[in-house]
Amino acid sequence: MFRRFYLLMIFSMTFSCLGPVNAFATSGVSPWAPLLDAAFEQNDLEMAVLVLVNNNHVPVSNVIEKAREKGFGNTRIIDALVDTELTCEQVIIEALQNNLPPIAIFNSDKICGDEYGYTPDSILRLLVKELRFIKTEKEELGEKEENAKIKQKNLEVILVVCKSMMDDKDYTKFDVIHTLCEAGANNETVTEASERFDVPTATALKACPRHAEYGHAYISHELPQEAHIVIGVDHLTIDANGGNGVISPKRP
Repeated sequence: MFRRFYLLMIFSMTFSCLGPVNAFATSGVSPWAPLLDAAFEQNDLEMAVLVLVNNNHVPVSNVIEKAREKGFGNTRIIDALVDTELTCEQVIIEALQNNLPPIAIFNSDKICGDEYGYTPDSILRLLVKELRFIKTEKEELGEKEENAKIKQKNLEVILVVCKSMMDDKDYTKFDVIHTLCEAGANNETVTEASERFDVPTATALKACPRHAEYGHAYISHELPQEAHIVIGVDHLTIDANGGNGVISPKRP
């Protein structure tokens, strides 16, 4: 309690000396820098994060950056954020959007323990739900979308989690695509994941049958037997050597 009071006193004095925020903006120095320095002066991560987030509403990105700069471990930073007024879901998204590795979240006893009970696949479902891609009217008309960079960053966050699930937690390619599909990921996300991780066509279609609805075409002799079952192809009558040999899963 005394340490928290001490930190609050330091922060109050620091704010009184900050001066206009615009002065920091024009100098290229973060207006939060003095506050962050004061908070971490005692090298107490948990207390610093608690007071910075709860009492001073410092952007989480700045807190994470400073904590990493001070050499604290990624999972410990995440656990410290969980103890603030942020929701567990906010911590997961903020951590990933600020380049903390997914394995640090998977290894968090606070997030993946009894309290919140998250698993790698439920974390992926959360991301698909919260970072969902919704086509705007401009995109439907083929016009440039101003939020393209944000959408691409969100897509990369999802794909990074997919990769960590496979690399660090032994999920299969089927598991990842199936989870994306169950979570309602759109075709762009499923396609990008399939291509990025070299998921065989049969595996992708078996894991996400609705993915066949998007009109992909396959050469008849290359369409795997597993895919025949998934998309309802009992037998193929197209001669692969005659004509172009193309069939559509939508119209087998």
